[in-house]
Amino acid sequence: MMPVMGCNGLDLLALRLDIGSDLEQEMSACLSEDEHQRAKCLAQVRDRRRFVARRSYLRHILASRLGISPAEVELEYGPQGKPRLSHRMPMQELHFGMTRSEELAIVALSNTGEIGVDIEAIRPVAEAEDIAALCFSPPEYESFRSLAPEDRVEGFFRHWTRLEAISKAIGCGLAQPIPSDDGEWETHTFVPEPGYIGTVVFQK
Repeated sequence: MMPVMGCNGLDLLALRLDIGSDLEQEMSACLSEDEHQRAKCLAQVRDRRRFVARRSYLRHILASRLGISPAEVELEYGPQGKPRLSHRMPMQELHFGMTRSEELAIVALSNTGEIGVDIEAIRPVAEAEDIAALCFSPPEYESFRSLAPEDRVEGFFRHWTRLEAISKAIGCGLAQPIPSDDGEWETHTFVPEPGYIGTVVFQK
């Protein structure tokens, strides 16, 4: 686990997810039955191991804050599948989010309010212009269009991760309206390592 950011009750941790078969067995020991079933449904070995790694890491991180064992961490899920601590867990003020791109995951923790986080590996997207026109707000779209061609790939993901992070924080999908006035949210863009970009948002 690698600290990425820590300020004002916010902590970001970066995690590498590619593990071997021996570590997979060890890390899966703390997973719930539901998580075991979800892992079994993944056809690709790499995808299964990455799932096991990120859920095990998440449980260990939450357990360290709650003062319990990783297997004792109980999660529940909102209408859009956003995970949160069960109402039976202590420290209900502890909010968290998790995101993954390729082999890198980020866990975000906040004790001040709802939180959302998203990262993406920076790579060319053939449909970036169409996606931006459809999903970005008019000011965001104009900002994206004004970028020099060599800056557009990173610029696209800078805007995209912000949208994803806000949608995760409020527990809705991108197909649903995202408030245009995000004044209640504090937004930070970060680079967890070269080749990636991310955004975290949390309630002020």
